[in-house]
Amino acid sequence: MRAALYARISQDDLRLERGVTRQLDDARELVTTRGWNVAAVHADNDVSAFTGAARPGYQALMADVEAGRVDRIVVYMTSRLWRSRRERAEAIERLARHRVSVAAVRGPDLDLASASGRMLAGILGEFDTAESEIKSERVTRAALQRAQEGRANGAVAYGWQRERTLDGAGRVVSFRDVENREEADIVREIVERLLSGDTVRGIAHELNRRGVRPPSGRPGVVWRHTTIRKLATRPANAGLRVYKGEIIGAAAWPAIVDQAAHGRVVALLSAPRRKSSRDGARRHLLTYGIGGCGVCGSPLRVSNKRRGARVYTLYVCEDRGCVGRSVERVDELVEAVVVRRLSQPDAVEVFRRDDHAATEAADRAEGLRARLDTAADSYAEGVIDARQLGRITERLRPELDEAEAQARETRAGTDLEAVGPLLDGHAAECWTALDVNRRRTVLTIMGITVRILPTRQGPGFDPASVKVDWKDQL
Repeated sequence: MRAALYARISQDDLRLERGVTRQLDDARELVTTRGWNVAAVHADNDVSAFTGAARPGYQALMADVEAGRVDRIVVYMTSRLWRSRRERAEAIERLARHRVSVAAVRGPDLDLASASGRMLAGILGEFDTAESEIKSERVTRAALQRAQEGRANGAVAYGWQRERTLDGAGRVVSFRDVENREEADIVREIVERLLSGDTVRGIAHELNRRGVRPPSGRPGVVWRHTTIRKLATRPANAGLRVYKGEIIGAAAWPAIVDQAAHGRVVALLSAPRRKSSRDGARRHLLTYGIGGCGVCGSPLRVSNKRRGARVYTLYVCEDRGCVGRSVERVDELVEAVVVRRLSQPDAVEVFRRDDHAATEAADRAEGLRARLDTAADSYAEGVIDARQLGRITERLRPELDEAEAQARETRAGTDLEAVGPLLDGHAAECWTALDVNRRRTVLTIMGITVRILPTRQGPGFDPASVKVDWKDQL
């Protein structure tokens, strides 16, 4: 009689495999007692059979069955084989077809070639499944309670460290997460730099250059733009507890970033134009929307033109090539406008976010969403038909998109601390020290638009051919 041994344990945090080793030792003892031969040994360590996770050992066992290499499967208990109803039903049919039975160290033998054996396997399996489902309900309920209380669940997150309270026997009875100053400072730096105009890729590059340990901490892992995005937009940063993707209240751990800054960075990184422009990474001041053609309105692109031995870099009309002007001279003119405006006494007002407008836009969006939800409920209840629902959606959806966009734009401002040096009487020096991405951020907040107008052919640069406007122009 050829026997295949199979062992499985659901949780082995230390990966010591002691549980599966004990199961296999007991299974070998049973095989020896009955005079069978061990044809194969398979195991899955730290893998649940209830969740549907991949079980390489189990798959190899079933492959042995299909190949006709085994007559018996020996397990410690039948619950080690199956917890899922679907997997159990499929396996019982497969084992019956190949006339393979199951023997358990703790439990009855199952002759799956007979109807009574299959019935018993199904009954025992239902008890195993019910046990898993009841345990899952307890775990889910406990997780919800922890979330409602604002407590953490699972491993400590980057930015905090865990302080445990032990009883007299040295067992953990409670814990709390407190700020890890070094990691929290990195999170705050990321948020501040994003709000100051840095790109996620640029920040990742800088942190890697400095050798800052990323959240995973594993050897060879580096900061990536996706890491920066996820870290910067976590509700946990603002002391908010999330459960199943929804914010349900305040967290028990201390906030790293204030909620206002968190809202601004989330709005900044979710803005449609940023998503479609490789995280805002730019090499020129007026490309991608800030500058445009004064003839057809198209965006500007940069082109190199050669005249003899000299190469000129020009802003040109992206669609038709209507206009072209020196990048260097246009940027100098824009800089002069910005510095002049920021040197005025009321320059700080340029950078104040319109929170009232943002709130109004958010409220309008919420009202439109409620109207769409009501229409959907009316359709579900048969009050309106599909054609009417389509008309309502067609009318309200553009309004909702516009309101949501306005809410994002008005909230995506910049902290005054980040641009403070520009307002301290040294605008020219500070502007020169900014990289192109931060300069673009300043222009966006000031509402500056630049249009290149056509001009007569001739030597020299005509400043009148560049029209610079800003939202609070005096």
